[in-house]
Amino acid sequence: MKKILLSFVLAGLLFSCKQPSSDIAVVSAPVDSLINNWGISWNNHDSAAVRNMFASDALLTDDLVIASGTDEISAKMISPYIRSVSNFKASKLQEWSTNERAGYTGRYEFNAVVNNSVVAKPQGVFSVNWIKTESGEWKITTAVIYSFVEQK
Repeated sequence: MKKILLSFVLAGLLFSCKQPSSDIAVVSAPVDSLINNWGISWNNHDSAAVRNMFASDALLTDDLVIASGTDEISAKMISPYIRSVSNFKASKLQEWSTNERAGYTGRYEFNAVVNNSVVAKPQGVFSVNWIKTESGEWKITTAVIYSFVEQK
């Protein structure tokens, strides 16, 4: 009987011990607001805001362009298309984030506008990765964009 009672006491002590808690706060990237800023900047035709989202050594690839660095990204992707994008929308497929890095994969669609007329409604998928800079800003390090061709 003593062994059973001792077993219950030991079991009670083991299960009542507090596990040490971690006081380290985990703050993840604000992925939703980063994507919202992307859409707002394109819809407002704000090429400076779009360019500022990229790290100076960022890499962007799409169906037609491979660009490295903000100057090349601006020349090959932002400047030629910033005025024609309207009603940009993104829908999340997957996201991840840590204190220092974040990623997002989603679908996109927008209206391509020329001379105040919608000439196309491109859509596709894209993946974006960010890194948090020493100054606390989130900058795009890689962006991969694929368009879907409309089947007829």
